[in-house]
Amino acid sequence: MSTRDKRILIVIDILLFILVIYPVFQGGVIGGYDPGFHMGRIKTLASNIASGHFPNPIGFEYLDKLGYGVGFFYGNFLLYPFAILHLLGLSTYAAYILFLAFFVIMCIVGINVATQKLFQNSWTTFFSAPIYLSSYYFISLIYIRAAAGELVALAIIPWVLLSVFKMVQGETKYWIMFGISFSLLLVSHILSFLIVVVTALLILIMNLVPIFKNVKIFFSFIKGTALFLGLSAVFLLPFVEQYTVQSYNSTAVDGYGNYLIIVYSIWMKNHVFDPAQFISTNGQFLTYLLLFAILYYVFKLIWKRGHISKNKVIPQSLIIIILFASLIVSPDLLQFAVKVCKPLVLLQVITRLNVMILPLLTFLAANALGEIVHNWGKFRLPVVGVFMIALAVITVMNPIKQNMQQVKARPQHIPVGSISMGEYEPKDFMNFMIKNNFQVNPKLLETTQDIDITANNHHEAIIKVNNIKGSKTLMLPRLYYKGYQVTTKYAGKTVTKPAIKKNGLVSTKLPNNFKSGTLKVTYRNTTASKVGWFITITTLLIMLCRWILKVPRKIGPIKSV
Repeated sequence: MSTRDKRILIVIDILLFILVIYPVFQGGVIGGYDPGFHMGRIKTLASNIASGHFPNPIGFEYLDKLGYGVGFFYGNFLLYPFAILHLLGLSTYAAYILFLAFFVIMCIVGINVATQKLFQNSWTTFFSAPIYLSSYYFISLIYIRAAAGELVALAIIPWVLLSVFKMVQGETKYWIMFGISFSLLLVSHILSFLIVVVTALLILIMNLVPIFKNVKIFFSFIKGTALFLGLSAVFLLPFVEQYTVQSYNSTAVDGYGNYLIIVYSIWMKNHVFDPAQFISTNGQFLTYLLLFAILYYVFKLIWKRGHISKNKVIPQSLIIIILFASLIVSPDLLQFAVKVCKPLVLLQVITRLNVMILPLLTFLAANALGEIVHNWGKFRLPVVGVFMIALAVITVMNPIKQNMQQVKARPQHIPVGSISMGEYEPKDFMNFMIKNNFQVNPKLLETTQDIDITANNHHEAIIKVNNIKGSKTLMLPRLYYKGYQVTTKYAGKTVTKPAIKKNGLVSTKLPNNFKSGTLKVTYRNTTASKVGWFITITTLLIMLCRWILKVPRKIGPIKSV
C-alpha cells in the first residue's frame, strides 16, 4: 500500500470511528442490556487490585458481597488496563466508554490488516472497515445489547482468519499470530471462541490436500495450537476445574426448560426458509451487498473461465457463510442441527453466528467492490466517497437512530454490578435464591443460622459462632467455588480444611464437640490455577527468548583508541 493510500485509509477510518462512536456521548450505552454487568467487571477488578487481592477472578462486591466468580468463565485479562484507569480516578462509566472506543478502533485496525494482507488491494481495504462496522449486528453490540465480549471478539477474529487462511496457503510463519489470537479470543468470549474453532476446522477440512502435501503447514498448526494452549493455560485450567465441581445456572433454556435457541426461531413465519432474521440482523443494505458480491463472483466464474480469486479465501468464505446463515434463516434446519449437535444450544440465540458471518461477508463484499473500482481510474476516489456517504446514511445512521430511541424508552438505567443473565451462578444458589424471594445475603445467613459475621472483605470473612443449637453445617457469606478454605478456631484448636457447598454457598461442617468459636473463610489459588500460571509464564518467557534471539543486531566496527 502506497503512502497516499495509507493516508486515504487513515482519513476513512477516523471518519468512520467518529460516526460509530459519537452516540456514546449522548448516553447511548448506559441504558443498554449489559453495560451494568461489564462496568461491574471493571469496578470489581479495580477493587481487587486496590485491596492487593491478585490474582483472584472472584468479584467480591457482587451479590451483596457474597462474591461472584465471573472471572473463571469470562476472562478479565483485557479489562486490566481499564480497571487500572478506574483505580487511578477515572469513573466506572468513563473507563467503560474508553474500553468501547478502544475496541472499536481495534475492530477497524483488525479488519483493515486482514483484508490488505489477504487481497493486496488498497481499494478493497478502503471498503473493509465501513462494511464491517455498519452491520446492524455490530451497532447493536454497542448500543442495545452492550455485548462487550462479542465486540472484543470482532476485534480479534480478523487476525484469527488471517492466520488460518495464510497458513493453509503455505505461509507457515503465521502460526504465532494463530496461537496469540486464539488465546486472546478464549479469554475474551467463550461462545465466540467456540464458533471460531468450528470455522477454523471447516477451513482445515476444505484444505486437507495442501495441508497433508506440505508437512510444514501441518506442523505450523501443531505449533500454533501448542502456543495457544500454553498462553491460555492460566485461564483454561481453572475454567475447566470450576465447571467440574458443580452445576451452574443454564441460560440456554427458558423457565419451562425449552431451548431458547429454538424458542426464538419458532417466532419466524416460514420454518423452512425465512431470511427476515438474517436481514434484520445485518441490515438490508449489507444483505443486498452480499448478494451483489455473490453475483459478481458467479459472473467471474462463468466469463473468466473459473478464476474467482487468486486464493481460496473467497469461495471458502462463501461456503462458511452459507452453512452458518442457513441455520439463521431456517428454523427446521436449526432444530435438526440441535438434535445432531446439542452443544449448539449454548449460543442461546443463533444470530451469534454473525460474529463469523460478518468478517467473512466483509471479505466477500469489500473484495468485489475493490476489484470493480480498481479499474475505474480517476473516478475511483469519488465513487468510494459516494459509497461511504450512502453507507453512513443507510446502514449506520438509521440503526443508531433506532437504537437511541429504544435506549431512551427504557424506564431506568441498569445498575452497575448487575450479573447479566446469571450464567456463572451456581445452580443450587439460584434455586436457594428463588425459595427466599431473591433476598439471600449475609444478613439472612446471620438471622437464620444465629451467627455473627464480624468481618467481610476481599481477603476474608470472619464468622463468630456461640452456642449453636441448629444444624452443624453452616452456610457462610461466599458463593462456592473451588479454592475456598475454612479455618475453624475453637477450644484452643485451629483446623483448616477445604470448604464444602450447601445451596451453592461456601459451607463447613462443625466438629461434633464444637460449642463456640470463630470461622474464617479465605480463598487460595488451586493447584490447577498455579499450574496454569506456571505454563503461561513459561510460554511467554520462551516466546520472549525466541524473539530476542531473532532480533537482528547491527554492530559497527570497533574503533581503536
